Amino acid sequence: MQDSLQAARGLMGDSLGFHIIFVLFSLTIPILVAWFELIGIRRKDNAYIEVAKFWSKIMALLIIAGVISGTVVALQMTLIWPGILKFGGQVIGLPFMLETYAFLVEAAFLGLYLLTWNNSKVSPMLHWFFGVMTAIGANASAFFITSVDAWMNLPTGFTLVGGKLTNIDAIGAMFSQTSIIELVHSMPAYYLTAALSIAGIYAIKLLRVRKQDRSAKKYRMDYSIIRSLVGFAAVMFIFSGVTAHFTGQYLGKHEPTKLAALELQYKTESHASFVYGGVAGPNNTIQGPHITVPNLLSILSGYSPNTVVQGLDKTPANERPPLYIHTLFTIKLLLVGLLGVIAFGYLVLRFWKPDWAQSRLILSSVAISGLIGVIIIELGWMLTEIGRQPWAVHGYVTTAQALTTHHVQSLAWIFPTAYLALGTVTILALRKIIRDNSKATKGGY
Repeated sequence: MQDSLQAARGLMGDSLGFHIIFVLFSLTIPILVAWFELIGIRRKDNAYIEVAKFWSKIMALLIIAGVISGTVVALQMTLIWPGILKFGGQVIGLPFMLETYAFLVEAAFLGLYLLTWNNSKVSPMLHWFFGVMTAIGANASAFFITSVDAWMNLPTGFTLVGGKLTNIDAIGAMFSQTSIIELVHSMPAYYLTAALSIAGIYAIKLLRVRKQDRSAKKYRMDYSIIRSLVGFAAVMFIFSGVTAHFTGQYLGKHEPTKLAALELQYKTESHASFVYGGVAGPNNTIQGPHITVPNLLSILSGYSPNTVVQGLDKTPANERPPLYIHTLFTIKLLLVGLLGVIAFGYLVLRFWKPDWAQSRLILSSVAISGLIGVIIIELGWMLTEIGRQPWAVHGYVTTAQALTTHHVQSLAWIFPTAYLALGTVTILALRKIIRDNSKATKGGY
């Protein structure tokens, strides 16, 4: 049983880790495409419209790949974790259904958008509207699926009587505080990461050019794209910081065990310290180099040093998540700080010292910023999912209870193989789109 459980957890982790990469791009690129097309329409600047047109081809590919990978995740949920839907299907069935409708909106307007480029019978603003609706459909789909995960973290919208769900409120469960918190914290992070990833591609392009040639007129649009995308990412970074604070407060109130594990808060107390670094040691100790900031965890949780923060002592040992998530949290905070330095540092240099912004060091930092963002996204979801363990549906269904009775190892080869094939085809298709566009524009993206 334990072997099957660990194999199932590993499979789900691999699947979600792969799928989330497609998700963050398929949610963000429609927004960026609509943004750049609108700039082109308003300024009557065809260069921006051509960029939007090029990005729309990549957008279509990644949306299709994202739908395929999401279908594989849904199949895996049904085959490997039937206990989740068996328990809560009456509550979370609605967002699953609405996610399908959102996808239909996204797919319909994506088709209209792609088919009406340069169509004289379609006005520029109508074409732009098609793009906006594509973005709305994609992001609505993300909300519905996020609400399912939020429900698993804090189940609401029902009363359990005699082992059966009664007084079901699927709408209330879907729009719960947990859903809103997860959405407003995760979405800016997706936008930030995708924008920096695209900016990084343009930075790599400039790095291939000799330093003395980087200021040539033909590269002006590339710098403009980088500046715009990094500026967009900086705004999303601020939003992420604000929502991270509210997420921490939410965890302290509604998921205190997860917060205690993240912060190695062993004891329930006021004047709780914020701990950065170190690892969990025996007998409720923290080992290794770490920084302790007195009172800060209480202040962050309730704006006062007197705020009581629940510790792990209130949770039975067999219901606590693995404490290595504190290390993952430490790494995430470090990378978030590094990403902030890169984004805001680039913008400052671009304004005050534009020549420095063209240096190899600065362009290289922009080039790797997207990868850093992806790692942060992955760590964030690992903290969310691993921090809920040992529960599949917190307080009601453990992961062991949700697991299929079939031998999971017999299915293990199917999903990694599917993702390997999908990833390979997607990369090859992306390369072809970029190469074809580069030939058409004589070296430009």
